[in-house]
Order: sequence, then structure tokens, then C-alpha cells
Amino acid sequence: MRTFYFLRHGETDWNLQGRMQGHTDIPLNATGEAQAVRAAQALMGLGITRIVSSPLIRARRTAEVAADALQLPLSFDDALKERTFGSFEGQITAEVRAAHGLRPEQSISEILPPDAEDWPTTMARAQEFTERLLAAYPTDCLLFVSHGAVFRALYEGLGGPRTEAANATPYRFVPPTQTGEVWQLETLGPSLGAKPHGFA
Repeated sequence: MRTFYFLRHGETDWNLQGRMQGHTDIPLNATGEAQAVRAAQALMGLGITRIVSSPLIRARRTAEVAADALQLPLSFDDALKERTFGSFEGQITAEVRAAHGLRPEQSISEILPPDAEDWPTTMARAQEFTERLLAAYPTDCLLFVSHGAVFRALYEGLGGPRTEAANATPYRFVPPTQTGEVWQLETLGPSLGAKPHGFA
């Protein structure tokens, strides 16, 4: 394992409305387009040499903006797609949670329909694509452009608490260098300021 970067796509209208998107192919809205431009600026000068993105249009467009700004090769991998929420896609998350009586600390995974991707599968997929792509491009510094649930699965799989990724905010994952040390997650802003988060 080595340092890599992660970027969630920019905002869509469904993000704004609090709807579950999953595999539904919703484009960036005007805010999302502007966010993608700012994210690309924040990624300059970090040594990234290749971008791999989810093919869903909201991630694809975010990645295209970054690739154009950084003049980098861009490829797509289905493993970076968002988790599918099945028949819940398009519904407002808060309304679904309320209808099923979920407490704030409970995950919506507990009540997803059978045609949704279960959380262990999302976790396994995030680990698989990270290991596979880092091995496939051993000399590249990679940026993954993907989705919120994929970020949570990746972060949790590396030992961190489940947390949310902001739209179009770059993150740097830094592996431990010695036994007993912990991974670091750094949130990168437009000024390249980093806020580290240690996790085992």
C-alpha cells in the first residue's frame, strides 16, 4: 500500500434534495461543476500522475475536469461505481429513515431492499479495487474519483470510523511507514491545507 488520493464527485440536484442516487446516472448541477473546477485546482502540485474514475456521469465529469486541468491520463473502472440502493434509489434518505423508524445512530443499511448492494460487499469491493489498481500502476500516484458510500467503505476498511466525504473535496490516504503506526487521512482544501485524521 502507498499514498493515494480520493475525490468524491461534485454536487448533483439529487444531492441537494437528499435523494439516494446509487447507480442512477444523475449529472452534476451548476454548483457541482464549479466544485469540480475548485477541486482540480486543489489537486495541482501534489504529484498525482494518473486518475481512475467511476463511469457514472457525476464522477466521470468531475474526473474529466481534473484530468484536463492536470493534463493527466484518465481511465474508468466499474468497481468505483456507487453502491446500488436498488428500489430505494430516487427516494429522500431522511423520509426513508423516518418511515422505517431508524434512530440517528442506525445505518440505512439495516433496512435496504434485497436488490441493493449489502455493506460487506461494498467494503470488499473498495478493498479489491484499491489493491488491484495500486498493483496495476506501481509507479503512478493515483487519484480515485468515486462516490460517498465507496469512500465510507474504503475508510472503514482501513480501520477508520465511518464518516462522510464532502462533495468535490480531495482526500489523501497515507499508509503507515512502520509497524504500530496508523494510516492518516488528510482533507485537502483549495489552499492545500491538510487536516490529518489518524486511524489504525
